[in-house]
Amino acid sequence: MTAQAARSFNYSDLLDLVAGEVPDRPAMVCGDETIPYADFARRVARLAAFLDRRGVRAGDTVALHMGNGPAYLIGLFAACRIGAVPFNVNYRYVGSELEYLYGNAGAAVAIVDAAFLPRVMALAARPRLIVVAGEDAAEAIAAAGAAAIADAAPAGLGVVALGAALAAGAEAPAPARAPRSDDQLVIYTGGTTGMPKGVVWGHEDMLRAALGGGGFFSRKGPMAVPEDIIDRVRESPPLVCFPVAPLMHGAAMWAALASLFAGHTLVLQAAPGFDPCTVLDLVARHRVNILVIVGDGMGRPLADALAAEPGRWALASLVHIGSGGAVFSQAVQQALRQHLPNAMMSSSLGSTEAGTLGAGAAGGEGLMKFPARPDLLVVVDGKRLAAPGETGVLARGGPMPVGYLGDPERTARTFAHIEGRRLSVTGDLARLEADGSITVFGRGSTCINTGGEKVFPEEVEQALKAHPAVLDALVVGQPDPRWGERVTAVVALRAGASTDAAALQEHCRALVAGYKIPRSIVVTDAVRRSNTGKPDYAWAKEQVAAAYPAR
Repeated sequence: MTAQAARSFNYSDLLDLVAGEVPDRPAMVCGDETIPYADFARRVARLAAFLDRRGVRAGDTVALHMGNGPAYLIGLFAACRIGAVPFNVNYRYVGSELEYLYGNAGAAVAIVDAAFLPRVMALAARPRLIVVAGEDAAEAIAAAGAAAIADAAPAGLGVVALGAALAAGAEAPAPARAPRSDDQLVIYTGGTTGMPKGVVWGHEDMLRAALGGGGFFSRKGPMAVPEDIIDRVRESPPLVCFPVAPLMHGAAMWAALASLFAGHTLVLQAAPGFDPCTVLDLVARHRVNILVIVGDGMGRPLADALAAEPGRWALASLVHIGSGGAVFSQAVQQALRQHLPNAMMSSSLGSTEAGTLGAGAAGGEGLMKFPARPDLLVVVDGKRLAAPGETGVLARGGPMPVGYLGDPERTARTFAHIEGRRLSVTGDLARLEADGSITVFGRGSTCINTGGEKVFPEEVEQALKAHPAVLDALVVGQPDPRWGERVTAVVALRAGASTDAAALQEHCRALVAGYKIPRSIVVTDAVRRSNTGKPDYAWAKEQVAAAYPAR
């Protein structure tokens, strides 16, 4: 395959350029299957041709309703190739959640794992075309009572196995289209309340805000034109990257795309769920260089597995463990370093609405501290930029999303025009320091106000998790008649460990100010987190309220 001039920063065009440069290099490994870049790009082109022949057009939305595997990325790039708009579906959703998501996106096409086909077939907002992935696709289609369509059938409702779609797409390529700059994709992100929000990104804007402009692994930095990606691939060593979280979440998808655009090999775990021993088996088997996890929810079990069987895995290849999406505490990083002394640890801050903000230094009293940067600012009262010493909300300028799908009111609030600049306002409380650096404290929605003092849960959680008996912890506020709120915690202990509230409070006293020490501590078997390790603070509040009713 020879590289051709790209039409735009469309992700499929960028993939073609990478494949032209390293056609025989493995693009991804999943289970027993290894797919070279040329083969991967070929499958993308075939599915795109099939979708085009079935009447899918630029601007149509394409649901990616799958677990991790090649089909997810083939579907994403194929949609991009014809100008369609891919969007993620949380495969744990059922019933009304799926009905809302498909309806809100106006899905024209769904690419689904065979196991999820019955859920999609039951939707009132069922797409007109469903492509079923998996070795048991044909059986799933038959079991769902759907008649598999032939490629010659007229456009309309139909169900087809991915293998059949790829075979049909080989007959004719998708037609060429003119260069365009308005290609988009949507990332649905869950909130603390209500249904998920669809964040609309332009391809180039997301490339620059979340993927390093194609220059994460290059001394040359971000690309100026699409063809620059060839030099970036030539410059980067052929690394192996393993994003552990589901691709349906933005952080994992961004890690996968950044790796593919650098010409790296992507390792995907075929089996669903997180098991630390399985992850370490794959790291050793495929000589993974970069492991991407989600905070302590994944980091702590990995550290415990290494401690339990320190000689089991050959991990000399692993040089970087990066975390995003949840707190990656210093205690857990240190536990990993004891077994991986040559691996660098990093914790990145970012959001679906703002992209990847980067890996700042440990923030002292805060979670993280960023040096002065022109694109990072602090907004006060949603109206003005902070002066040195003021605390407000972290915001980012530069490339950012178009907005929320179908929600102009929320778009105006989050992507606000402040002092002549359009900014993405993140919701993370932050302080602008005298030297222009920014200290980030954590989500404003979880900040505890006790007697006028602000307590950020993540700081206290890190202190609790530094105790040798503590496996995991969440910190929440509970109503208090005198102080407004009191600091409380839910902790899970390590197997066989024991301690009490007084010992944990005394431990915290050496690490945080007195007003930050939890006044009540509930010990539970396990701390509830999402499948990607994000904390369930609503659940933690329920545990505290049940054990210590409000006074």
